[in-house]
Formats: sequence, C-alpha cells, structure tokens
Amino acid sequence: MNHTDYTARALINRQKRQRQVRYHIMAAILSLVLILAISILFISFSTEANDMEHQPSYKYYKSIEISKGDTLWSIANDHYDSDHYKDINVYVAEVKNLNSLTSDNIVAGNYVIVPYYASEFVSDQSAFPLK
Repeated sequence: MNHTDYTARALINRQKRQRQVRYHIMAAILSLVLILAISILFISFSTEANDMEHQPSYKYYKSIEISKGDTLWSIANDHYDSDHYKDINVYVAEVKNLNSLTSDNIVAGNYVIVPYYASEFVSDQSAFPLK
C-alpha cells in the first residue's frame, strides 16, 4: 500500500465521519425541537383545561318581551356569548328552535325565550323569575 492510497482512504474516512457527525447533530437538534414543540403543546392544552375548570358557567333561559323594531338578530346581539356559541348564526338558530319559529319574523309585544350563561349556579329557579 502506498502513501497516496493511505491518504486517499484517510480523506474518504474523514469525510464519512464528518457526514455522520453532521447527521447525528441534525438528528439531535430535530429531536430537541420536536420534544420542545410537544411540550409547549401539552402545556398550552393543560393551561386551557385549567382555565375552563376554574370558570364554570351554567346555561339558563329567560323570557324577554319583543319591543318595536326588535329582530332576532338585535336580540341575539344583546344575549349572544362567543365563549359558548360558534357564531351568532348558531345562537339565532337555537332561539328559533326554542321558540318553534320557522322564520326570522317576530312580533312586538310577544315574548321569546333566549338562552344565556352565568357563572353563578342557581339551584332554585324561583330565585330568578322570568323577565
């Protein structure tokens, strides 16, 4: 074996080792990033769950008198809660369902039942008479 072959093999082996070291470093960095991302995701879900546990809300219903000029949408704007409904359309649909309405038309002087949420639990509904 001559000196040129030995030098060439040494160079090739050094390049292979450098590639392996780079590969291992990249794998370690990727692993750390993945572990960090999963940890952050877990912590954020855990925090949201804790927030929800500390702020219970209860669903109630009340009857309101329809005033002249009221629409289902204006009533929904006054009572809609974005924490409990995907959007105002879902709220209006629930109001229509609760009151067996087949259209958006409502009449002044009549009453509609609307849902709302409160953080206080009331075991006796007589404490909150319908308004």
